[in-house]
Amino acid sequence: MKIYTSYFASKAPTERKVSIAKKAPVLFRGQRFLAFAPSKPWAKNWQELYRYDLEKRFPHGHKLQETLKSICIMTPDPVLCCYEKSVHQCHRKILAEFIGKYLDVEVKEWQA
Repeated sequence: MKIYTSYFASKAPTERKVSIAKKAPVLFRGQRFLAFAPSKPWAKNWQELYRYDLEKRFPHGHKLQETLKSICIMTPDPVLCCYEKSVHQCHRKILAEFIGKYLDVEVKEWQA
């Protein structure tokens, strides 16, 4: 299973982009996966809240693995996308670390 992260405006292949944002761009036609979206992205402590969201939604690695498998069936080698260009200011880095921790799967940032 290969999984990447990036942002909507990146050069990643459009057909592989999967939205992990609360709201995707208007013209986005790819798969949308709200379970990976932060519940309060504008909160001051959004990183802490997002980690809590993930722990609550996926308390066991098995459920997380099944979820990612279902995404990969619909979109092989998906690129999980959000809005922020910088991976350091975005929830996708936290998600990548969470997946790595629970599933021992390396989730890399898309490089064109």
